[in-house]
Amino acid sequence: MFHLFRRHILTAIIFLAFVAQGALNGQSQKASLNGHVSDASHAAIPSARVVVNPGNIVTTSNGLGDFVISGLASGSYTVSITSAGFAPLDKSVTLTAGQAATLDAVMQVSSSSEQVVVAAESGIDMVQAINQEITSPNIVQVMPETEILALPNANVADAIGRLPGVTVQRDEGEAVYVQVRGLDPRLTNTTIDGVTIPSPESNVRQVLLATIPADMVQSVELNKTLSANQDADGIGGSVNMVTKLAGESPTIDGISTLGYSPIMNGRYMGLVNFTVGKRFGVSKRWGVIASASYDYNGRGYNDIEPQPDLNPNNFSSAPPYFDTLTLREYRQARLRWGGTMGADYKLSEHSSLAAHLILTDFKDWGDKWTYTVNTLDKPSFKYSIRHPDFALGSLSLGGNHIFNNKWITWGSAVSRGRELDAGGNPGGAFDASPELKSWASNNCNYVGALNGDPYRPQWSPGCMTPNTASPADNIYSLSNYTLDNINTSVGEAMQLNLQEWGAMGFNYHLGNHSATMEFGGEFRNAHKGQDAYTPTYDYCPNPKANPGYTNDNICSNAAVSATPINSEAFASGFQDPHYYDGTYHMGELTDHYKVDQYLAANPGLLPLDVPATRGSSDSADYNLIERVSAGYIMNTLYLNRLRLQTGLRLEATHEYGLGYLVNITAGPNGDGLDNSGNWIGTTAVTNVQSYIDPLPSVQARYAFTPETAVRAVYARGISRPNQYDLVPYVQASGNNPVVATIGSPKELPTHANNYDLLLEQELKPFGLIQAGFFYKQMTNPIVTANVPCTGTCLAAVPGTPPGSLAQEDANGSNAYVWGLEFGLQQKFTNLPGAFRGLGLMANYSYNESGINGLPQRTDSPSLMGTAKHAFNIEPGYELGRYEAHMGMSYNGSNVYAYQYYGTASGIAECGNPNPNPTSSAPLNGPINGPCGDNYFFPHFQVDAQLGVRIYRGLQLEVQGLNLTNEVFGFYNGSPQYMTQREYYKPTYSASLRWSSGREK
Repeated sequence: MFHLFRRHILTAIIFLAFVAQGALNGQSQKASLNGHVSDASHAAIPSARVVVNPGNIVTTSNGLGDFVISGLASGSYTVSITSAGFAPLDKSVTLTAGQAATLDAVMQVSSSSEQVVVAAESGIDMVQAINQEITSPNIVQVMPETEILALPNANVADAIGRLPGVTVQRDEGEAVYVQVRGLDPRLTNTTIDGVTIPSPESNVRQVLLATIPADMVQSVELNKTLSANQDADGIGGSVNMVTKLAGESPTIDGISTLGYSPIMNGRYMGLVNFTVGKRFGVSKRWGVIASASYDYNGRGYNDIEPQPDLNPNNFSSAPPYFDTLTLREYRQARLRWGGTMGADYKLSEHSSLAAHLILTDFKDWGDKWTYTVNTLDKPSFKYSIRHPDFALGSLSLGGNHIFNNKWITWGSAVSRGRELDAGGNPGGAFDASPELKSWASNNCNYVGALNGDPYRPQWSPGCMTPNTASPADNIYSLSNYTLDNINTSVGEAMQLNLQEWGAMGFNYHLGNHSATMEFGGEFRNAHKGQDAYTPTYDYCPNPKANPGYTNDNICSNAAVSATPINSEAFASGFQDPHYYDGTYHMGELTDHYKVDQYLAANPGLLPLDVPATRGSSDSADYNLIERVSAGYIMNTLYLNRLRLQTGLRLEATHEYGLGYLVNITAGPNGDGLDNSGNWIGTTAVTNVQSYIDPLPSVQARYAFTPETAVRAVYARGISRPNQYDLVPYVQASGNNPVVATIGSPKELPTHANNYDLLLEQELKPFGLIQAGFFYKQMTNPIVTANVPCTGTCLAAVPGTPPGSLAQEDANGSNAYVWGLEFGLQQKFTNLPGAFRGLGLMANYSYNESGINGLPQRTDSPSLMGTAKHAFNIEPGYELGRYEAHMGMSYNGSNVYAYQYYGTASGIAECGNPNPNPTSSAPLNGPINGPCGDNYFFPHFQVDAQLGVRIYRGLQLEVQGLNLTNEVFGFYNGSPQYMTQREYYKPTYSASLRWSSGREK
């Protein structure tokens, strides 16, 4: 069925092309109108609204200010052109059959008070953004380059997070994923120049936007509703990053930045970026532009991760109780570079070709050290080094061709995402000495409210303070630990997309009203997978305990040393005396390269732990091919004040997955090996599924006045599961209470009926205000849930107690989310004197959501990622040589993971197996207790940037990022039961920026 559907789509496209050609030949005597819209300085005005009467024919100017209207009868017409910030312009033209008339429209600002706005680079960009939002058939928010660069955004996700209705997920002090309208990042589609781009990560569908520098794009478009000619993957929305194209004037821009953060004895950052572009040739038909960016960001952060639990003396008591405290120190060296190139060529006034190339790379490298204190139990020390290297690339070629009253567009693209060292973070584990184990088991105990700060839990003072009198009782000394095992990692995760599309449309009249009919199709082939190897080497004088292995002979043939190796041999000498503002002590730290050298020099002491290695490596490897074929028909009708767009899109999906099931107890000896010592514990398993989805849409916009309009939208969307979840696999997990993660090859895609209502009002002298309501009704929502570990799960994790849990992405029954959104963009150019430089951008969103049918649940919790309250307030000032901007962003708390159980299920003490499974009482406490769902803490961050133009296009800027030193972290149930809290300190920087557009 799938192949037949694809063949019909391609046949229809070819047929439509022939129909179009025949129609063109039959209408050669029609006239056409070519126009160019610019301001008084001859700068192009994109997205200007053009209306031709009689006929009420509507179009907009493109990125170069050009527009074409073809298929017109001979006669006299009035052309009305409007653009935010400019006075309306009416022109009369006379058209002759078989000829093309040319209209050069020069627009004037509507009042002298707005001259400063449209003369400024940011003012021109704001005009274009507002025009695009107003003229777009769907609800879209646009962030131009000048707005992106007005605040210190580390990457493009940080910038997108400032748009209305958007919250972000953060990692290591930067935004990494965007959540549109309170929905999981997987439910937001990501494109570059309209091309769907792959995720560079191994196990998720959403794109790691931290890979893309903020200064690499011309603008960001957030589509909150989708037309039939757009990919339907975005239930939350679709983020489109528009790369740069050469404008009318030559472009030479550059920026250089140096910065400093006081954390970890001082960390540094630096950035360079440049852009050059020009149009040339006869009538400037050729356009070429190139941009490159490189930044180094030395980061550090202090992190504590306590593990809350029910109080062993009273399961229903409210005071917090913690089993474990992990002190984590991170030292990061993040390197990010990117490059784009755009080229376009005008074959004629009615025909053009364009090519876009983008390449980015993000090395998220760093060290992690952890000291773990356990209540009345042994401590431990671990280290790991992070070497993931993410890359994205996309190359597209397309064309647009207009023939009389018809047009054809086509394109082809290849894009690739990849992650090196995808198998995990290499590192080592160290075991406490017998003396330290004995001492800690009697002297380390959680003490509630010891320092009066509920967010900094304390253990007994003797345990938390370095013991100089008795070094053997010091949990922070490497001399009290010995090497236990070493992990390494090699391999790659990759996704390759091939995408082709074609469409045609024609203008026609329905009575006295103009209309446009459009047909098209698209084919996308995505191949995603991982091939990684993560070996574990056990140190034989202190062999790793392997509970459940019937024959643990890992060290039987090893050259066993008489003395365990002391971890002090790997000391780095690096210290952080300011860790967590002195609340906690960070002990001595190891050097990863010394451990690596020891592994290479002593292979006999560190034999391969085959079951552990194959259990983690094989189950993480997979291949999945996903083919999506789509066809659509769409009609847009202009009824005076009403614009009505209706469409139907059909998408056929075919998926083939290959995964691996691992049984480490297979074989005659129960160790995964046969009698010859060959590994036999891995079995390859495949999964195939296909389905077709009809996706209708209706979008209406009614203009009460030229400045006031209301939109109403209905559209049906789809979001497919993460590719890795669609392959069969079982992977052991160290997360308590979860003992494994398992694949879900029968998982269904999520569908949604999306409803939107939006009121938009243009403001005088210059601005836009929007207020809207949305409602999304979802079926088969996908959630990560805990389910009983049975069958192959038990085989993969031997020794698992009855009632233990596995983690699986599964479908709930249904879900909903509704919300309110408000947005304001305003330039106060009508104020007197120096006050006319003031501006304000602000937005607020409120969301409510619920999900039904969660595994192991009878309640209806909020959807993961739904923050009830979120806002951005960005006051700004731009006048003459000076500018200042401040950004205040708030994301409310929201669910990160479901883990609560509302009824008796044999689970007690936050998921540990219940020793009395016949008990009928709920044993995990209240839903807002320490065993409740896991939440993000609220996040409020303040950033600022000041600038002064010191000579022509040269500007000096000073930035402050995270001036509030905002906390990042998670909690269970209620904030007092925190599971993670970390700080990054502010980053201060200064930049020199050159812009040819500012040379005035």
